[in-house]
Amino acid sequence: MLKLTGRKTIDRPPAEVWRLLMDPSVLRDCIPGCQELELIEPGKYRIALKVGLGLAKGSFRGEAELKDVEEPVKYRLEVRAKGTMGFIHGATEVRIAPAGGGKQSDLSYESEAQIGGVLASVGARLFQGAARSFTEEFFEKLEGR
Repeated sequence: MLKLTGRKTIDRPPAEVWRLLMDPSVLRDCIPGCQELELIEPGKYRIALKVGLGLAKGSFRGEAELKDVEEPVKYRLEVRAKGTMGFIHGATEVRIAPAGGGKQSDLSYESEAQIGGVLASVGARLFQGAARSFTEEFFEKLEGR
């Protein structure tokens, strides 16, 4: 089981960060390797990703679903996808708190993922580093919006 936690301060108020995190077009542009993020019903998305970890490269298709939504404070995103490199089943809990007198947001996240197939054979250490790198890239793109 892969686990990843972190915290990021974003120079936008919580309501604006929430709006960005709920916008499928923003997420599609910010998620590394995301080729499709389509709303199929409220809180449920069809996803397609292209991922490369060293020599292991492939694509994934699946669904993502928002759960335990408390606007604009927290939500849980559950993802199930499979593809040429195996499968990913994971969940991320996101929390947003006001910071900097309400002009900033303190965003924290806790993720857990189960991986299988070629992904698992690449090794958890390499996958952990790639996940951290993808997360940093996501936040850089989000802040640029």
